Amino acid sequence: MGRIFDLDSPLMKGLSKLADVMWVNVLTIIFAIPLIVELYITLGPIFVGGVEIASNTELTINYVFWAWAFGIICSIPMGPALTAMHFVLLKIVRDEESYITKTFFKSYKQNFKQSSILMILQFLVGGILLLDFMITSGRGNIFRYVFFAIALILYMASLYIFPLQAKFENTLLGTIKNAFLVSVMALPRSVAMVLATLLPILFLYFWDYKIVPIIILLGIAGPGYLCASLYSDTFRKFEPKEENLTEEEELDNAIKKIDDES
Repeated sequence: MGRIFDLDSPLMKGLSKLADVMWVNVLTIIFAIPLIVELYITLGPIFVGGVEIASNTELTINYVFWAWAFGIICSIPMGPALTAMHFVLLKIVRDEESYITKTFFKSYKQNFKQSSILMILQFLVGGILLLDFMITSGRGNIFRYVFFAIALILYMASLYIFPLQAKFENTLLGTIKNAFLVSVMALPRSVAMVLATLLPILFLYFWDYKIVPIIILLGIAGPGYLCASLYSDTFRKFEPKEENLTEEEELDNAIKKIDDES
């Protein structure tokens, strides 16, 4: 019985990973605060106004438009944060030792510029799709099917953008292109990732605001961890293979690295 609570037991390792994922989620949410506040201010009247505003399509579109316009700027910190989140989560999935907070902020700093641009592009495309759907939603079911097909393809690709940015060095266009290629190449896993990221919305739908504390602790990094578990093997196919070195060679390389840093 005592072995269950040993530090090396599966239970304790699982609890340790859960604690790490929770902390990563908190770090990520910190950078989401500007966007959350902006959306609360711009979209708040829709929920406060209730049916009266929600039934007014033109007025609702107006609120959504301004939420999208201001959200483009407020979403910028989220790009590097999502990249850093996936960088840390992949290490957790692969049982690679790292200091969570230090590794998170190091990745955030290194990927800030490119991740910010990728976030802006995603927010731009997402907003255009949503507004287009709201404006033309009365054109019939065929349009809806086409819209959802396009949205699904784009969403699947978007799930790989920040993980790819975190793991591989590439240009903006190269990262976006690879995101589409990987999403198609690993289609079953991509569909599973879509379902994983929709779990918080599903929980909110059934349990309403009672589930908010859990979302604060696991709402972003929890699904992210599931996604990292799914794309980890796919990414290994593109990672350079590590050479099998002897202990003497590893020691020599370590000494050379220290000398170079000096």
